[in-house]
Amino acid sequence: MTAPEEDAPSADRRTPLDVSALGARIRLTFADDLDDTTVEAIRASWEGAELPYEETAEPDDQVRVDADLEPEALAESLTVRVTLAALEQRSGDLLMFHACGVADPAGRVAAFVGPSGRGKTTLSRALGAQHGYISDETIAVEPGLAVHPYRKPLSVVRTGRPKQQVSPDSAGLKPAPEAPPWLAALVLISRDAEHPAPSIEQVAFPEAIAELAPQMSYLAELPRPLQTLAAVCDRIGGVVRLTYPDASTVPPIVPELLDHARVHEDWEPATVHGDHPEFDLSPVSDAIRCDDRVVVLAHRWVHVLDGIAPVIWDALREGRGLEQIVDDVVAAFGRPASGDPRELVVAAIDQLVESGIMTRKS
Repeated sequence: MTAPEEDAPSADRRTPLDVSALGARIRLTFADDLDDTTVEAIRASWEGAELPYEETAEPDDQVRVDADLEPEALAESLTVRVTLAALEQRSGDLLMFHACGVADPAGRVAAFVGPSGRGKTTLSRALGAQHGYISDETIAVEPGLAVHPYRKPLSVVRTGRPKQQVSPDSAGLKPAPEAPPWLAALVLISRDAEHPAPSIEQVAFPEAIAELAPQMSYLAELPRPLQTLAAVCDRIGGVVRLTYPDASTVPPIVPELLDHARVHEDWEPATVHGDHPEFDLSPVSDAIRCDDRVVVLAHRWVHVLDGIAPVIWDALREGRGLEQIVDDVVAAFGRPASGDPRELVVAAIDQLVESGIMTRKS
């Protein structure tokens, strides 16, 4: 019998690696020229998200791993590529927050939302050491609140080098709970080293949605995106803001975040009813009214309208003309102490046009 050559790649190591990413099955296939050490390191870093490989199972997408970068840069690039593939696959199905998250034994998930550089990976390591780790990158939520874990490698920043890809187990993070995970708290995070202790405050719907939307992937692809987001926020009792001095101070207050006082805020759709004779309102894909403010999504940007703008928007979507809009504004606010109300309305309409919410018909 002829012995195999020592440098021949292991068949087992070259078996594709299937991982669960936001509920999608992403298949990693390894190039023949990748060395075994690199393949083993990749497999080890993704062990928290690994799915049993079945040749007959159809993946949602495939990511080929080539030997075109040095190993550390390749590992970092691979995490990004898998994440992007999963985000694209779940586009239009899930609310996907740029957030880290942990769960309690009952499956209740607290999602900590913030932009890049806000310290979510550091926070993930502190939280996941005491609570079930869900993700350090993206919290994917169904409209019915079910959460799809994404136990990808943690991307640990290192000065002058690619981010280190560390598996949740190697980082000492706890496994996800056996109970099905579901969203119980959306938390906007703000780190302030001068803050004496963690503090929690309720955030009003319009401000919450305006802050959440930029930290979401493919929001505009959802059906009725703002209404879907508002309904989820309402079901969990609103959104809170957490200001904390250091990541180590947050794990003890997770139960308090999960049990935060539920606040209901009335909202209703404020979408366009038909064509307007003078203005094209089609840039707005969705809109909701929250008390005396209106939130609109136009060209993938969220705008919060206040002052007289919500009255103007309501009149525009009903097809009312300028003089009728002026009458509506005066009826709602009274005549101004100085100035012509018509000029104020025209100026406000100009601002709506300049912001891209609508255009004038030629």
